[in-house]
Amino acid sequence: MTLGEAAKAVGIAVGILILNIAATTAAVFVYALAIAPGHPAAFYHAAAPRIGAWSGPIGGAVLFFLAAAWFGGRRPDRNAVAFMLKAWLAYVALDVASGAAMGDAGAMLSWGMALSMGLALLGAMAGAVIVRRRGPGARA
Repeated sequence: MTLGEAAKAVGIAVGILILNIAATTAAVFVYALAIAPGHPAAFYHAAAPRIGAWSGPIGGAVLFFLAAAWFGGRRPDRNAVAFMLKAWLAYVALDVASGAAMGDAGAMLSWGMALSMGLALLGAMAGAVIVRRRGPGARA
């Protein structure tokens, strides 16, 4: 993999991480407005980790699937499976590093984190395989 390809893989990982955080924030916002309105801010701060525990893994899987389908279709000569595996590894490193930077490295090493990363990998591989099966020149 060239330096440019590595930078693209890291860029995709950063983008997915940002979008997944935004999606989790949106899920908390919808919860606050539509499901349980009228509570003090502390109530929503307490609910945020529970909401993130299910929205983050689902969001990561969906975002990786979409990214694999999109980027695999844009460059049919690229091995989409290998490329998305590299993007996923960058995602894991960035997610763990950001958790450690916030002083919560111990909590990062959990079954929930393993499930989240596993679902993201599953989404990435599913998207890459689907694009590869569609043949050369397929667009996602």
